[in-house]
Amino acid sequence: MDKIIWLSVLPPLLTIAVAIWSKKIIPSLLVGLVAGSYLLNPSATGGFETAVDQIVKTLTDKDNLQVLLFLYLFSGLIALIKNSGGIEAFSGLAEKHIASKQGVLLTLWALIPVTFIDCGFRVIGAGSIIRSLAEKNKVAKERLAFMLNNTASPVVQLIPIATTFVGFNVAIISQGLITAGVAESNSAYSVWLKAIPLEFFSLVVIVITFLSVFFQFKNSGNQKNESPLVKDKSRMSMNMEVGEPVLKPRLINFVIPISSVILLSFFFFWFFGKNKSGGTSVISAITHTEPNRAMLVALFISIFMTAIFYFFQKYDLKKMTVDFISGGNEIMTTLTILAIAWPLAAVSQSLGLSSFIQQQLGSSLPAWSTPVSLFLLSAAVTYFIGASWGAAALIMPFAIPLAVSVNSDIPLCVAAVITGGTFGDVTSPVAGMTNMASNIAHADHEKYLKYASPYNFIAAGVAAILFLAAGFI
Repeated sequence: MDKIIWLSVLPPLLTIAVAIWSKKIIPSLLVGLVAGSYLLNPSATGGFETAVDQIVKTLTDKDNLQVLLFLYLFSGLIALIKNSGGIEAFSGLAEKHIASKQGVLLTLWALIPVTFIDCGFRVIGAGSIIRSLAEKNKVAKERLAFMLNNTASPVVQLIPIATTFVGFNVAIISQGLITAGVAESNSAYSVWLKAIPLEFFSLVVIVITFLSVFFQFKNSGNQKNESPLVKDKSRMSMNMEVGEPVLKPRLINFVIPISSVILLSFFFFWFFGKNKSGGTSVISAITHTEPNRAMLVALFISIFMTAIFYFFQKYDLKKMTVDFISGGNEIMTTLTILAIAWPLAAVSQSLGLSSFIQQQLGSSLPAWSTPVSLFLLSAAVTYFIGASWGAAALIMPFAIPLAVSVNSDIPLCVAAVITGGTFGDVTSPVAGMTNMASNIAHADHEKYLKYASPYNFIAAGVAAILFLAAGFI
């Protein structure tokens, strides 16, 4: 048994090592899952049998399935919104009222309330609206890419309702609580709500990014001094352009689906939580709600409303269905990461990862050092592999048991893992979000990274100091 407990740390460490070496998260997760499965079932085909059983078990879990279904359906809805012409209409309206660089960048911030529901949608939607205005007002492309990216993940991670991060964060926190053996006494959603004010990197980088509208740390140059976007076949290639709309561009095609998702999410968060809260306050109801179910129901209704609305504008039903499925397929990589990362966490737990952490670190690692250590680990792993969700899915299942074993604050450690991933999201050269931002802004990727890095690393340094101080408190 002691040998198995020692070996329990092998699957996650092997996965992280292979991911950093290969920069490919899905194959790395598979390597870790199969390795851990063979430790549990060391026969000729036992490892593969156990791996398959764990994946099937994960995909048939109600909460996990709700998360995966929500992400797929939400990605499909975003595709319909892009094709409806709503973004193009919004861009045309904004162009009539903006006539300065600061005006362009402040408008980018003002779009947060209608683009916060997903990081990719934030970058694509706001970028499509603002890019022509930025070119007209000679805003540097690198500066635009920086502003787009740093108002996506850092902002969306702080919003606890009506975003794609809600289901994901609740799912990985729930897995960590189960691994630590404290799931019965802690609600995953409540833990995340308490963690949000402690996501120091996100908070600091948002402040720094906003101040950069008025005071720049480094000169970004101007449009005429920039080189055109050079396509590098060695880095991630994404088709993030908003194509020719299917419908006549109308602002209402943007407003109806976005507002319905947001408003219905708030309603169902309250509706599903009011009976469990034991009180009458809205905050109490939302805290005790079923977030995955609430958002999934809200999304289903929004999709039906949007489809009917677009259908009466002559958006062909067959074309709408194809576009919806195509949009959902764009997030299959993320869904695959989750479908493998969850079984990997389960296998590690079966090997005794929680007991290993408690035995080896519970009495030796100072509680004050745990939050800052988790922040630096999450930031480093995400920076090298370029996938914050993948890194969080790897680290969270042993971060919470570690917090419990050293008697550190669980929400603080959860915040460290999440916001460390946010640093990698906006800084890593191989991250999907950094590539997406540079592509939509038509910026040179290397110049954009060189421009953004001083801001992001300063924010990371401040966040590390804050996590260190919070660990003592």
